[in-house]
Amino acid sequence: MLLDHLSEITDNQHYLVKTSIHYDEYLHSLNKILNALQAKIGEKKINRLIRDKLQVRAGAFNESQYIQAACELTAMSEFIDYPDAAFVYEDKITPPKDVDFSVTVKGKKYNLEVKCASYKDETRLPDEVTLTFSNRMPIREQALGEVGERLMSKGKIVKEGKNLDNVMKDFLESTQEKVKQCRTDDTNILIVCCHDEIDMQLWRGYLFGEGGFFTESSPIGHERFDHVDFVLFTNTYNRHFQYFNDPRVSNHWSLSSSFNLLYPNRFSKKSKSISVESGREKLSELNKIFPNHNIKFEDYLKNQEDVPSGEKKATKSFLGVAWYADKFKANSVFYFRQS
Repeated sequence: MLLDHLSEITDNQHYLVKTSIHYDEYLHSLNKILNALQAKIGEKKINRLIRDKLQVRAGAFNESQYIQAACELTAMSEFIDYPDAAFVYEDKITPPKDVDFSVTVKGKKYNLEVKCASYKDETRLPDEVTLTFSNRMPIREQALGEVGERLMSKGKIVKEGKNLDNVMKDFLESTQEKVKQCRTDDTNILIVCCHDEIDMQLWRGYLFGEGGFFTESSPIGHERFDHVDFVLFTNTYNRHFQYFNDPRVSNHWSLSSSFNLLYPNRFSKKSKSISVESGREKLSELNKIFPNHNIKFEDYLKNQEDVPSGEKKATKSFLGVAWYADKFKANSVFYFRQS
């Protein structure tokens, strides 16, 4: 299906005409997802998705738009044919608004909305690493200095990037609007697709850092996103962005092969209505459906003694994801593209 349309692409910058060590795997994995999805939603909708979202047509290639679509498909890829589950594409939980998809497993329904920040306005040179902070972070200069010092030995230059905490707010509020008429027993999950390791650490900080949205000192009222039960951070953006430049990363279209962190919103209506023990059971249930590193990673962050040799303990709050992901490289597991 997809393969029949590739000849229509006229922009050589399109990700589906480039060749690399992973090109065949990348292309055929996408085609497999689209074939499975077509069985659920029909040929007409799939052709529209291929033409408009994936831009398999004549005309200029919009990289950000493509990656958004790729992240959505990656998030739903393992649930389209999930065993003994009901999958609904673009489920209208609060008509006319819809979430990207929903899946019902063992009678429990999960509504999922996929969001991707746009980094298109940030021009990054090959030897640059962008470090972005919340406006409420009081030790910004210290962090820039410490991370810059660490990366300088690798020939990298650190620059401060655009703040995205307002984007996190928009993601939470937008998801709230789409799920506010959900059933009481539904679980609503916002999936945020992140870039590199430092970027993912930053997004976590928007929830739990100084003035984070999932803290008592949230800059906006918790009632503005109290239907959002969980946030799943995933590096699917990073794994699709110019995927052809790093042969180490594979399985680009697999959510479970990505680096994921799942966090409960303890201020959601559902969380407030259940006991702490029930909350732990819920998290355990979700960890089986959405494989992620949340528990082990949070334990790693708390262990101030577990830092790479020669590194400062304080820097862990900015480079925790990078250091944790580095531990898997010894077993040839590369979650993130090489910067």
